[in-house]
Amino acid sequence: MSGISRDGKNTIILSGPATDLGADGYGGGKGGYVRNVTALLAHFSAGDVKLTLSPYSTRRFSRWWKLLLPFRLIADLHSFAHNIRRGGAVHVMMTYGMAIHREFGMSVIAAVFRRPLILDICGGGFVQWLESAGWLQRAMAHWALRHARFILGQGEAVVACLGPRYGGKVRYFPNFIQSGYLPASVPARLAERELGVIFVGYCYAGKGVFELIEGCALAARKGLTLRLTLVGAESSEFTEFLDNYAVPGGLRIVRRGALEFDQVQALLTAQDIFCFPTRHVGEGHPNVITEAMAHALVIVTTRHGFISELLDDGAAYFIDSGSAEAVAERLVHIDARRDEAQRKGGKARAIVQERFTEAKVLGQLREIYLSALGRA
Repeated sequence: MSGISRDGKNTIILSGPATDLGADGYGGGKGGYVRNVTALLAHFSAGDVKLTLSPYSTRRFSRWWKLLLPFRLIADLHSFAHNIRRGGAVHVMMTYGMAIHREFGMSVIAAVFRRPLILDICGGGFVQWLESAGWLQRAMAHWALRHARFILGQGEAVVACLGPRYGGKVRYFPNFIQSGYLPASVPARLAERELGVIFVGYCYAGKGVFELIEGCALAARKGLTLRLTLVGAESSEFTEFLDNYAVPGGLRIVRRGALEFDQVQALLTAQDIFCFPTRHVGEGHPNVITEAMAHALVIVTTRHGFISELLDDGAAYFIDSGSAEAVAERLVHIDARRDEAQRKGGKARAIVQERFTEAKVLGQLREIYLSALGRA
């Protein structure tokens, strides 16, 4: 069971979503996970550590999804058991919830084949889920965590929760900006009378898009000139709401739908403000926050999930969740104090350059990989 080919001794098997979701991903609910897989595969494509993808299925929005779960589970575990033979260690992207059955099965397979296991806890809902899950799911989660060589947490809150029980094998592993997408320079923000505001994400109530629309409209009624760009698939409720919304003068709304990654980066370049009033259950470290920071956009956001670990009051404008008035108030404030807002945008970009670059984050991951492969 433990035999590994010569090439496999340098190979990590990455268990994550397939990379062919295309525009259905970015701004459609799966884009962050898919982007992370793509970036990891690109970085570890050559050298002393190589990464190979063993894709697992992802939930599609269908009335039959629960009926398909057992078949997906069997197919994912069969594929994983076949692919694990080609590597010296495995890196599993955990999405927990209903997926804990798959992740438990993968941890058992890794133990049977004697492959060191790296569990990568994605998103921001793990701690809350673990506390509220039933006894069987908790038992499966802790079995997997106990048998992992390393546990990666996207937020410091995950490290703080699991560290006392699992010790030094729990590591902080945030999202990052790929080197090729960190702009060498950025244009001056807030240079025009019209403020360019952008939102990127799945447009449903949990992301705060209803209060975003109302807040921008309220700011326009107070005299601001705004161009609001929405990137992401829309829930049926939000589409109906926006189709029938009376947009006031001074506000333009541009609906772009779900886009490819490069298209989103091009849009960020032409904006002033990234507004992200999320109250999404399970919000973690959104990739698009890091990307907006890298572009020195002025960030207006809630403290939900791990966002307050990324930014402080010197680098962002924080607002209460669920409040259109708070959105409008911040936009009016930014319009009146543009120099202050530009400084915050510059500070946010500096944070990315210091903490969330590809070289820094994946340099630390490389050391974890080498240790898992027995070559530390």
